[in-house]
Amino acid sequence: MIQVRREIPTERLFRLSEAVLRNVVSSMEFEKATTIASYVAKKDEVRTEGIIKYSLEVGKRVIVPVTIPPGHNLAFSELRDYDKELAPGSFDVLEPKKEHLRQIPLDDADLVLVPLVAWDYSGHRLGYGKGYFDSALARVGMSTFTMGLALECQRTSEIPSEAHDVKLMAVATEMRIVRPVSRRGDK
Repeated sequence: MIQVRREIPTERLFRLSEAVLRNVVSSMEFEKATTIASYVAKKDEVRTEGIIKYSLEVGKRVIVPVTIPPGHNLAFSELRDYDKELAPGSFDVLEPKKEHLRQIPLDDADLVLVPLVAWDYSGHRLGYGKGYFDSALARVGMSTFTMGLALECQRTSEIPSEAHDVKLMAVATEMRIVRPVSRRGDK
């Protein structure tokens, strides 16, 4: 799946990401959210710059991940200016610069936008294998809505899951929003 995604030309990925953005911002979950947690995309992931900037424009509070070494932990920090406050961090992913760290608990978020490598109709996601997001999502309550951002080409018939895996409540793609489960605890 990583290879499939890497083969998408950059210009096409940007167009597809804009379609994902339109689906996210037109969702009731986005409308109701006051605080949104979003990953900051690596070059071949569904782009999040547009969603983050739009969220800030419409007055939503945005928090983004910060990697906490040496373990596989994420903290979240409030982002106020996408263009000025980010710099390459762990794995060359943009993170808030030290002088702009404003740590916020993830469960303050109403909506969490989650990266993924692959997804299925049951709400399972395949990440990069380090467990950063699963660990962070395991700590949030049921009032926090989790939505993966993906492309249709990343869907697979079934993703094997383990006890520590956290199901997504929805997956937004360039074509639609799939809401596979009513409760994240469903297996």
